[in-house]
Amino acid sequence: MAIAVHIRKQLKHFTLHIDFEMEGGCMGFLGASGCGKSMTLKCIAGIETPDEGRIVLNDRVLFDSEKKVNLSPQKRKVGYLFQQYALFPHMTVRQNVEAGLSGSGRTFSSGKEKNAFVERLLEQFHIPELADALPARLSGGQQQRVALARIIASDPDILLLDEPFAAMDSYLREQLLQEMKAMLGSAYSKDVLMVSHNRDEVYQLCPQMAVMRPGAIEIAGSTGELFRRPQTVGAARLTGCKNISRAKILGPHLLYATDWGVRLTVADTVTEDITHVGLRAHDFIAAKPAGHSEDRLEDIFTESGERNKEQPENVMKCTLERITEAPFEIYLILRNALEEKSREQNTPEEERLQPVWWKIPKKEWEAMRETVPEAICFPPEHIILLRSDGT
Repeated sequence: MAIAVHIRKQLKHFTLHIDFEMEGGCMGFLGASGCGKSMTLKCIAGIETPDEGRIVLNDRVLFDSEKKVNLSPQKRKVGYLFQQYALFPHMTVRQNVEAGLSGSGRTFSSGKEKNAFVERLLEQFHIPELADALPARLSGGQQQRVALARIIASDPDILLLDEPFAAMDSYLREQLLQEMKAMLGSAYSKDVLMVSHNRDEVYQLCPQMAVMRPGAIEIAGSTGELFRRPQTVGAARLTGCKNISRAKILGPHLLYATDWGVRLTVADTVTEDITHVGLRAHDFIAAKPAGHSEDRLEDIFTESGERNKEQPENVMKCTLERITEAPFEIYLILRNALEEKSREQNTPEEERLQPVWWKIPKKEWEAMRETVPEAICFPPEHIILLRSDGT
């Protein structure tokens, strides 16, 4: 199974310019609201028509602007799961699932065989007891399962999921995400494309990922690898990196983080296209954990080899701006202690150093005696090298 999409479509605020190919599996499209994710799926499904380009699914041309090919949605064999599921309100659950058979091309030797097939689908999606219920009586999760069963009944070549958990509260979203992961693994063995602005959904469901900026794919590849090394500023933000600074290149493994006021030795080789650095909020280390001797911080600065002990590489003396508490974590928002001098000298706001976010599990915070360290370390192996978006 494979899909190739190369299309252009003029939208209100930008031109949608999508180019990707996938050799089977499940790919997630991660991006902010309004960047063109859903429009991409609608063009594949035939609900919207690109201005130009070509869409090929398993060697079948669905759309080709030059050759004037534009198959109707009914002929594309594409299963589209809408955000609101689009069940037929006047039909029972069983009738909704049976409706999916009409475009599948399946044939049955008898009504008994057809009923048995529908019953298997109802069992597969854990909804047999709802067979005679109307959609209005179903919960959001039950409606989702019915909609998926109907799509599977239609035997599509590819399944398109458009923000499938967007309208659900956090508890139901987590439950249904796990259910869908299990269902896709057991009940559906064909290709899947899913769009979302939720990185956790994409990470858990999709081995492959494309990060979108408005109108285009910023970068695509293995989901795990893109979370480890997002490569661009936009991808880093969308994958949850809270700390991003502009960077000046000082050497093959040395940078100056302009927005933090810190010199950084990094594990990866710095190439000339690197413009920013990032560090995820859980990757900081206390340079002077609570309970250590008073001269520990001085030792760290001496060991750095820097003449200027005030700011050695990969260490930032910090002051606390504020503490934010979450159910299981503490957020420390910290500023470089040098920022105090900037404020005293009335440095313009745009030139002042920016704070960093440090996310600490509560157990670790308690082990630190709930004390903010005098300095924090930026581990070289966790520093992310980034290019500007679109480069």
